Amino acid sequence: MKKFKQILILILGLIILPVSCTKDFEEINTDPNNPTDVPSINVIVNVIRLHTQAYYNAWGDMNEPSSWANHLGKIQYIDEAAYRFREGTVNGLWANTYLNLNDLGLIIEKESRTGGNPNIKAIAMTLRAYIFHMATDRWKDIPYSEAGRGHQGITTPAYDTQESIYLDLLAQLKAANELYTTAATYAIGSSDVLFGGNIIKWKRFNNSLRLRVAIRMSNVAPAIAKTNIEEILTNPATYPIITANADNVYLWWQATAPYKEPWNSDRTDAGRDDHGMCVTLIDILKDHDDPRLPVYAKPAAADGEYRGVVSGDLPENVGALNRISRIGAIFRDVPDGFTPILRAAEVHFIIAEAAFKNWNTGGITAQQAYEAGVAASLAEYGLSASYTAYIAQPDIAWNNQLNQIYHQKWISLFKNGNEAWAENRRTDYPLLEHAPYSPYFGQHNRPPFRYPYPVTEINLNKDNIEPKLVGIVDHMWGQKMWWDTRTGVN
Repeated sequence: MKKFKQILILILGLIILPVSCTKDFEEINTDPNNPTDVPSINVIVNVIRLHTQAYYNAWGDMNEPSSWANHLGKIQYIDEAAYRFREGTVNGLWANTYLNLNDLGLIIEKESRTGGNPNIKAIAMTLRAYIFHMATDRWKDIPYSEAGRGHQGITTPAYDTQESIYLDLLAQLKAANELYTTAATYAIGSSDVLFGGNIIKWKRFNNSLRLRVAIRMSNVAPAIAKTNIEEILTNPATYPIITANADNVYLWWQATAPYKEPWNSDRTDAGRDDHGMCVTLIDILKDHDDPRLPVYAKPAAADGEYRGVVSGDLPENVGALNRISRIGAIFRDVPDGFTPILRAAEVHFIIAEAAFKNWNTGGITAQQAYEAGVAASLAEYGLSASYTAYIAQPDIAWNNQLNQIYHQKWISLFKNGNEAWAENRRTDYPLLEHAPYSPYFGQHNRPPFRYPYPVTEINLNKDNIEPKLVGIVDHMWGQKMWWDTRTGVN
């Protein structure tokens, strides 16, 4: 009987337990340290940091894009510069890309659903276009229209063509421009790490990014590129752009991890010393007495000369390390330095190319824009006093040659290897050779056309990615970007 009573009490306790525990279930099971919702600007700031660290650090930039564009060269552990990629690096960059795109997509949905801050929505749209543009210029066709929709049950998103992505990016950036407002009600505050809450600067970034997208596709879809560029340049009040270095899109870092400048962190925190200046860039700067040479590069410790290394060459061919120029101090030695995302110089060179094509640039000539680009690039580094002598050189003075624009644009993009590599694939300037230590040497005559697709995507999204693999050769050749109209390259 005693045992029966004990069992009865236990059963009654189990019956009562759910009632008493569910009374405050939601409150009890809410972790105050892991909120389910956070201010949108906080998410945006985190996306900016994570994306910039991934795409502009040693792995996302220095080892590959900056080396493939021949701005840098590796002096040891040179695999990436010689096109021996690491699957883990590719997988990680892809995952980082879509994590950030997913967060921005949720912010756009949230601000649309709640009728929230139009500036927050516009910023998220600008950043989403910016990240998608970088991603498609790495991989070509990628998940786009169905990306970031796992919460809607889409876990194996379809792949969109690069052409369709480009067209939608132009539309998204135009739509974002219309949302930006300087009304005090919608101020975003100083927590904005790029512009400190300055909405006009965000608007300039947005429209300048649209120019970048349009000029990239200008050789393959000139009519569409022309329409977009002319709309912006002939309506400056509606579509302000970056024309002065004060509006440059720089992410300025803090001096302590994890917010240290990525190139500096690679040296001081990771303890790496793998990079020197590439001979291609060094020789071009030397040949034209370019005042940016001592800013971009350090003289060799042995004798004060400037020497570069061949990107992707054997370590034993590099020579004594004290005879090699290393990366300039302001780019790698400063823990609270900057990452350049979009500069005034680049915008001026875009305008110069558009004017060269006889498009309506609002009265700006190719020469005026070209010279403004050179001046802006020199002024970035306090070299304005050198402009007159530099621009007077026979090879530098404007002589109505498109390659002059490409030449100066490629130089000005230093420390933005992603853009330098993309522009080199579009223009073939400067004319670069295949890395001599590449396992594919003799099979290809240019640096990579594209980035390898991640193994994780091949394993998890097989049906959608398999058709996109057709035509790819050695992971990084065969398929050119949609906008790559070069001939005779393989």
